[in-house]
Amino acid sequence: MAMWSPWRGCHRCSEGCRYCYIHKGDARRGVDTDSIVRSEKLDAPIARKKSGEYRMAGGQLVYLCFQTDFLIEEADAWRGACWDIIRERSDLRFLFLTKRIGRFMDCVPPDWGEGYDNVIVG
Repeated sequence: MAMWSPWRGCHRCSEGCRYCYIHKGDARRGVDTDSIVRSEKLDAPIARKKSGEYRMAGGQLVYLCFQTDFLIEEADAWRGACWDIIRERSDLRFLFLTKRIGRFMDCVPPDWGEGYDNVIVG
């Protein structure tokens, strides 16, 4: 199992967000959850070791955006790079959860078709 957080921060968008662990954890640490910021490690799944191998070993499940929502509007400019990485790392399975499923079809890449075999959306 691996975690990939290409950005962080979120806004409450539904009643289901009332008890969100992201907001609770950020409040304890004094972090402004409403500030959506791109991570310096947006490219983590394609980062390589000196040997040329990927740092993130293949064959595992990657929890994507568990400190935010993959479909949050403020990340629209960065999401394309994530889809490129997901396409490149077809040896990994990516799981993301969203409260913004209504934006899903507006956020998928042009080659999405019936979906990518290595992406799980909840």
